[in-house]
Amino acid sequence: MKKMLSIFLILFSCGAAFAESADSTAVSGAQVSADTVHWRDVNFSYREEDPGMDSLQVFSPLKFGGMVALTAASYGAAYGLVFAKGWWDEEGSQFHFENDFEYAKNLDKLGHFAAGVAIAEIFYQGYYWSGLTEFQSYAAAAVSAMLTHVAIDVKDGYSPEWGFSIFDVLSGTLGGLYPMAKRYVPVFQYFDLKWSYWVNSKAYYRQSDTGVFTDDYCNETFWFSLKVHKLLPNGARKYYPSWLAIAAGLSIDEGVFQHKKGKYEVYIALDYDFEAIFQPHKRWARNLVRWINYFKLPAPTIQVYPDVKFYLLYPIKF
Repeated sequence: MKKMLSIFLILFSCGAAFAESADSTAVSGAQVSADTVHWRDVNFSYREEDPGMDSLQVFSPLKFGGMVALTAASYGAAYGLVFAKGWWDEEGSQFHFENDFEYAKNLDKLGHFAAGVAIAEIFYQGYYWSGLTEFQSYAAAAVSAMLTHVAIDVKDGYSPEWGFSIFDVLSGTLGGLYPMAKRYVPVFQYFDLKWSYWVNSKAYYRQSDTGVFTDDYCNETFWFSLKVHKLLPNGARKYYPSWLAIAAGLSIDEGVFQHKKGKYEVYIALDYDFEAIFQPHKRWARNLVRWINYFKLPAPTIQVYPDVKFYLLYPIKF
């Protein structure tokens, strides 16, 4: 559980600095030619940089060095705040492997995947700001997400309570590759991966020694959202709202934190594709929309397993 807290703090530490600095490379309105006023629509790759932007990239050793220094400081602060208190003060052990397949019915692997996605998205902004090309930035961000998970799990390997989990690292690494796949693999443009959270049960907090919401898996749901409009033939698209998607979600019930067993919960829901609703030209605005689109907002939902239930605005249950 402390592992997910450390990842969350790392994201929080790096995010604010990278978000502002990355936008400094945005193309101004005057640089966008008149014939590109409507260049971004629901059929366009939302992640692609502005036309001609990549050719203007000039690598800056100073910016890159600053980004590395900021990252080192952020990671150092995260380790000092989390690991020193959580693990370094404990009695150590010899390095060992442990794959915790029983914990949270493996939903934590999706949590590590999501953390890898977030880490890669933040690092992409930093690398692109420093002058790397679009492809180089995505590739370097994926490697950074992998190394972050490796570093955390190496420390786990020396903990008597945990161990180095190959599958946790693999999940985080695949998550780090996801933004790159969204940009360059066409099939990934037809769906989104999303996350929702709402406290409907206190089961996790009653038994947790940290109370970190990222480990509250019985209140988290991970979603696979299909962009239905993009899947339709061109002739049928005018009859279907471009912003309306269909999502399948996976969660677990509170029994996982009560009697250590519990059940999976499967949902089918309506979803909103914000990349189809908003097509801003400003790069900072596109980044904001892209981040918002990672979150599954409340919508009519049917639970199909283990029981059939209807929720008007899931994840809020009332």
